[in-house]
Amino acid sequence: MKPGREKRDRISSLPDCLIHLIMSFLTAQEAVQTCVLSKRWKNLWTTLPFLDFDLEEYEYDGVPERRFDMFVNFVNTTLLLREATDLHKFHLGKLYDDFQQYHMSVRSWIQYALKHNIQEFSIEFPLQDSSVPLDGVFNCASLIDLSINDLSRNVFETHQVTVVNLPCLKQLYLRGIELLQDFVDDIFSGCPVLEFLHLEDCGLGFSTMNSQRLKYLNIGGHELHYEPEEQMELIEAPNLLSFCYDQWSYQMGDKLHLKMPSLTSAFIIYDDKLQGILTGLSNVQNLELGGYGIKDVLENELPNCPEFSNLKDFSMESFNHFCLLHRFNLLASFLNHCPRLENLSLVYRGCFCRSEEQVPGNEELLKIAPFKGKQLKIVKVGFSKSEQSFPQLVKYLQDFTCNSSARINMIS
Repeated sequence: MKPGREKRDRISSLPDCLIHLIMSFLTAQEAVQTCVLSKRWKNLWTTLPFLDFDLEEYEYDGVPERRFDMFVNFVNTTLLLREATDLHKFHLGKLYDDFQQYHMSVRSWIQYALKHNIQEFSIEFPLQDSSVPLDGVFNCASLIDLSINDLSRNVFETHQVTVVNLPCLKQLYLRGIELLQDFVDDIFSGCPVLEFLHLEDCGLGFSTMNSQRLKYLNIGGHELHYEPEEQMELIEAPNLLSFCYDQWSYQMGDKLHLKMPSLTSAFIIYDDKLQGILTGLSNVQNLELGGYGIKDVLENELPNCPEFSNLKDFSMESFNHFCLLHRFNLLASFLNHCPRLENLSLVYRGCFCRSEEQVPGNEELLKIAPFKGKQLKIVKVGFSKSEQSFPQLVKYLQDFTCNSSARINMIS
C-alpha cells in the first residue's frame, strides 16, 4: 500500500443483501456480535433474514446450570430487537430433553418465524408431551423447506396435526415421526409441489405411498424400534428419480412393490426380510446394493428378474452373510441381466462362510455363462490386504469378463 493511502474496507461497502449472505454462514450469536465492527455494521443483524440458534454452539460465560436460561434470554432478546422483516431461514438446533421445560419459549419462537413468512424452517427438539405448535408449521403458505427432528427417541404421534397445507413446500425431512396412512396421504395432497422427502427413524405405519410429483425419496434409520399396525407394501411414484432405502424391514410387509418407471438411481441396503424390491428397480442407470439380505434376495428374485437394460453403474458391498467368493454364481447371474453395464464396483470384506461351505469348483464355474455385455470398461474391487482368498475372486472375475475389454482395478 502506498504511503498516505488508507486501507479500504471493501466488505463494508457491499450492499446489505450481500453482507447478509455472508452473515448467513454465522450462528445468530456470531451475527449479533458483528455490531461492534463499525457504524456500518451496528444494525445489519437486525434485518438479517437467516437466524441459526443452536444450543450446542452457544457460547456463554458462567455456571453450566445457567446456560439454558442465558440461551433463552439471548433468543428472546434477538427476536425482540430484530426489525419486522421477512425471514428466509430459521433454525432451532440441539434442544435436547433437558430443554423441554422451556417449551413455551420454543412455542413463541416458532410462532415468530411463522408470522414472518419463513421459507426454510428446521427444529431439533423433544416433541413428546410438548406444546410445540406443529399444526401451525404444517399450515404455512410460505414454507419451501421443512425439517423436523424429534429428539425424544420416541415416535411422535401426529394426531395434533389436523391440517397439512404447504402449497410451496419442495423439501421435507422428518425424523422420529409416526406416519400413519391418513397423515401420509395428507402430506402428498397438502404439499402439491413436494419433490424431496427424507424419512429418518420414522414410524412407518402406512401401507401405501403414492405421489405424482416426488423426485427424491430417502428412507433410513436403525435407532428407533416401532411396531406398526400397518406395514408398507407399495410405493408408487411415477416421476421419482432417486430412491435410497436403508432401514430395518420389520416395518415392511412380506414384499415391497415399487412402481417407479422414471427411476435412474437407487441405493438399497437389504436385511434378511425385504423381498420383491429388485423388480421395481429394473429401469435404473445407477444401482448400489448392500446389507445382510442380498443372498436371499438374489436367490429368490433372480429366476423372475427382468433385464436391467439401462444399468451402467453397479456397486455391491459383500457382508458376512454374502461372500462374493462362495456366491459368485449369484453375482454372475445378476450381472448377466445387465447387458449395458459399464462400471462394476465390488467391496470384498473377506470370507466368513461356514467351514463346510465349498468354494465353487471348476465344473460349477464352467456352468456360469460368461458376461454378455460388451460395454464393460472398469471393474473395481476393494479388499483387505490380509484376505488370502482375494486372488481367487479376481481369477473368477477375469474369467467371467473375458469377452469384454474391462480392466480390473484392485483397491486395498
